[in-house]
Amino acid sequence: METGPNWRSLLLLLSLSAFFAFLSPGDGGMLRAILSTAEDAEASLPAGQELDVYVDGKLLASPGFGAADGTRHYAVAAEFLDALDKDFWAGESLSCDPIPRAGRDYLCIEDFCAAHGISLYREDGEARLWCSSAAGEWQVPAGYSVPVLMYHGVGDDLRHGAELAVGTEALDGQLALLRERGYTPIWFEDLKHVDRIEKPILLTFDDGYLDNYTELFPLLQKYRMKATLFIVSGYLDNPHNLNREQLLEMQASGLVSIQCHSRYHPDLDTLDRERQVEELCWSKVELLKLTNREPYVIAYPRGRQNEETLEICRGDYRFGVKMGGPVYVTGDDPLLIHRIGIYRSTTPEEFAARFP
Repeated sequence: METGPNWRSLLLLLSLSAFFAFLSPGDGGMLRAILSTAEDAEASLPAGQELDVYVDGKLLASPGFGAADGTRHYAVAAEFLDALDKDFWAGESLSCDPIPRAGRDYLCIEDFCAAHGISLYREDGEARLWCSSAAGEWQVPAGYSVPVLMYHGVGDDLRHGAELAVGTEALDGQLALLRERGYTPIWFEDLKHVDRIEKPILLTFDDGYLDNYTELFPLLQKYRMKATLFIVSGYLDNPHNLNREQLLEMQASGLVSIQCHSRYHPDLDTLDRERQVEELCWSKVELLKLTNREPYVIAYPRGRQNEETLEICRGDYRFGVKMGGPVYVTGDDPLLIHRIGIYRSTTPEEFAARFP
């Protein structure tokens, strides 16, 4: 894992009252590197202390516990495996010896996640731990064309900018056409199986406007289509943005993936490194603690980024999306994915011609 400034420096930078530690297979990212220190290891949970374990957003019924050395944590094996996508464990051994306790087998969370490419996050000082398979290490088959559509608002509220609000009726027609022509809307994590998906397409919606709940969500339910919402975490609960309850309801539907769009939507390429780290890492932590799933995709505000942005993101995000440009082909740089903008002025004929 990389090394970086100690946590006291980051404490001053972010005005945090506590510090965090990301634990992830492979090389650590900026957030993981900055917050993983010797002091953090010494502050691990003491032997026998219970903790809540979340696996892919699900809270396990039985609490986990910390081992005697304070560097390993354990969860009931059967519950942990049941909460995971079977792709990670079907027909495989646990890759670490289970520990019997109170008549049940417990697996070592750190060892299992490292062996199976599952991202692990633990918040220091609190008895909570999150495991997110989508944010972990997995391969994307190369050479497959996947259009990535970029939307913002839906409906007739034009305060966000007239071009950014696609009419509800227009979006209804666009989704109907995609279904008629055999497209399969997916999430970014579905790219691991892109070779088995007929005409995959990604529907993305930026900023987290309230109309994503009132106008978009009913259409996703009508057509049973998946979409990705890129949320500006600092805007949640504002009058014209989604609130936390609405966001969680949409996620619970199984149709919506929640990903990052920074904390306050600045032009990242105008910020110094410290401010970029704050914008990129704070939003990730805030959304993880809200949704219990680690975000792994970043939408750069207004599509703007620089080499420093990419360096930071390569450790903490699997994918990064921009604005405009050609259709994404798997195998291209996953942090420089172009999107096809869909706007209020996009006519039915133009949309139909773009997606034959």
